[in-house]
Amino acid sequence: MLLTRLAPLVSVAPLMLVLGLSAREKTDRPAAELKFATARESRAEYERTVLPFFTNHCNRCHEGKKARGDLVLEKLNPDMKESTSAGRWALLLEKLATREMPPESEPRPSDESLLAVTQWIQAEFKRANKHSARRPANSNGNVLAHRLLFDPKLAAPFDAPARIRLISPEIYKEAVGLGQGGSGLGQPFSPSGGTTFKDMGAPRADEPVTQQLLANALLLVERQTAHQVKDNKVVASPGSVRELVALMDEKTPLTKSNMEKAIVYQFNKVLGRKPSDTELARFTAFMEKNVNDAGRVKGVRYVLAAVYLLPEALFRFELGAGEADREGRVRLAPREIASALAYALTDRKPDQALLTDAEKGRLDTREGVAATVQRLLTDGKVQKPRILRFCREYFGYEAAREVFKETITEFGYDPGVLISDTDALVEYILAQDREVLKELLTTNKSFVNVRLGGKGGKIQPYHSKNNRKTHLNYNLPPDWQWTENQPIELPREQRAGVLTQPAWLIAQSTSFDNHAIHRGKWIRERLLGGVVPDVPITVDAQLPDTPEKTLRQRMTVTQQDYCWKCHRLMNDVGLPFEMYDHFGRYRTRETVLDPEATKKNVDRKGKPRGPVMGEVPVDASGLIAHTGVEKLEGKVSDAVAMLRKLATSEHVEQVFVRHAFRYWMGRNETLGDGPSLRAAHEAYRKSGGSMKALIVALLSSDSFLYRTATRRTGEKK
Repeated sequence: MLLTRLAPLVSVAPLMLVLGLSAREKTDRPAAELKFATARESRAEYERTVLPFFTNHCNRCHEGKKARGDLVLEKLNPDMKESTSAGRWALLLEKLATREMPPESEPRPSDESLLAVTQWIQAEFKRANKHSARRPANSNGNVLAHRLLFDPKLAAPFDAPARIRLISPEIYKEAVGLGQGGSGLGQPFSPSGGTTFKDMGAPRADEPVTQQLLANALLLVERQTAHQVKDNKVVASPGSVRELVALMDEKTPLTKSNMEKAIVYQFNKVLGRKPSDTELARFTAFMEKNVNDAGRVKGVRYVLAAVYLLPEALFRFELGAGEADREGRVRLAPREIASALAYALTDRKPDQALLTDAEKGRLDTREGVAATVQRLLTDGKVQKPRILRFCREYFGYEAAREVFKETITEFGYDPGVLISDTDALVEYILAQDREVLKELLTTNKSFVNVRLGGKGGKIQPYHSKNNRKTHLNYNLPPDWQWTENQPIELPREQRAGVLTQPAWLIAQSTSFDNHAIHRGKWIRERLLGGVVPDVPITVDAQLPDTPEKTLRQRMTVTQQDYCWKCHRLMNDVGLPFEMYDHFGRYRTRETVLDPEATKKNVDRKGKPRGPVMGEVPVDASGLIAHTGVEKLEGKVSDAVAMLRKLATSEHVEQVFVRHAFRYWMGRNETLGDGPSLRAAHEAYRKSGGSMKALIVALLSSDSFLYRTATRRTGEKK
């Protein structure tokens, strides 16, 4: 039986890693692309720009017989057209772009000189018609220096390649009704992993995915056409579709008209649109042939199932249409924009209102797109789960479920309640829509033991009143009485925003202890915009098992030279959270083993009775350093003080914008996205910290609406 095959997932990659900015140009307009007509022109620029860079920053390690990596840079052939050096130049470009080279121990190159070198590499690749230049492999978008994105004097060419992405697991789940009781359907997609947010990367439709998609499609159509035969008549089963069941009766002639009606219904159901004349003719002929080959029921069902397997049902197309503009960009087609907007905010395909906006030309301008986004954001009938999901993925507090902890006798530990509490707090702050990031980092308000979704939007207890005593996670009195009058205020010296919520603290802990290193890594990457290198494969990253010492004392082992290069980025901003235990409870003292008392704790026969624990004062002091932002750095007394300081920083705010960009664009930023990032931050700041304003700016930006035009196979140079 023939089925429409899934289109392969096209990897539409850019020809170059666009990092170019001529050191001679410093305007807010994109830099002119460097081009070489001849090898002589390229060689002249190489000698003028690249060789001096090697002399000043690279030759100490990459010169002579003992050159590291067996790479002598001055012997690397700059003529990529007449040599096999392109691969090494591509690797060099990656190392420069990610700031991995030159190492920190060497004099740091200026942004202008670094960009001049990368621009030459790109131009030589293009002259040699080589397409080996790669994007940074590191999934952490912070590898791009912050100043290069937010300094308008350092403008780079636009770089947002066309692409085709699989729909997210959430979109697929919503589209086919996956997750409904006893559905029998399987989820074929999973996040690609290794990225900041789940809906990034490029998962492929491999054989296991395709098999599950096919099984799901057949099961869905079987339900649509479920029927019984009673008294020689076909009777639709509950939940089936009458228009489709009508085709199951072999006594009824299979006419062109009723085949077309069924196909139109299925296209509207699955794709949200009618089939084109060509599609309608093709599918009608396809159905007729299949019925002749396999019979009425199977023939009809397989053709209807094929609609679920069309590329449009499974992929997100961001290719653009029309002629490229002067900057080499093509705009997404109106229907592509409608789909992109729907998937940016909801888990559903574009509704009729969005499709009408596309058809009527309302998405043809930036202002029109912005107005449409504003409409979606303010329409209470449109569910927008992806906004809360951004906060969940950005903060990562949902991972509390993944940390196993035994229930202790004092209270019933339940991470699901704590996650729900933090969800409620985030939703509350988003609803206020004022200084959102600052509130997320500093509020002392909290919801306790709540579940959202009650009648009239009211909160309700997650567990009956306080029968699980989860309020003890928040240091509330044992006799605290649950109330729907929430959020409540916790002591300002104890709590400051999401990072002091028990859910986040537990997510960044182990089964039996805090994890200051993980917490510090989160601060460094998500708020300070830094990069913490991966743990080397040769390192056994374990702290000593010395229960008589505090976590801070055990972590002194990381101050060895080999370890401190990375741990200096994490420890000092992670240890302030020692003011909480691994259940997220505020504390001023922590429990450690008392060796002397344990040694003396024996019975009459000298048999040990067990360990004796003691308490020592908590040291929650820390240091903000290595940020490159002088106003931000300095000592902090504890996590609350540190978070309040971070919340006032423009740099931290811009890092937050960068993460929002990655989430809503589904990719890491490039230097060509600088104007979009700056405009988004400006919109956020001018609106008084409105998350809605930030989203409107991102979803109406050039980075969202345009793609880089690429030369197609066979096209003349």
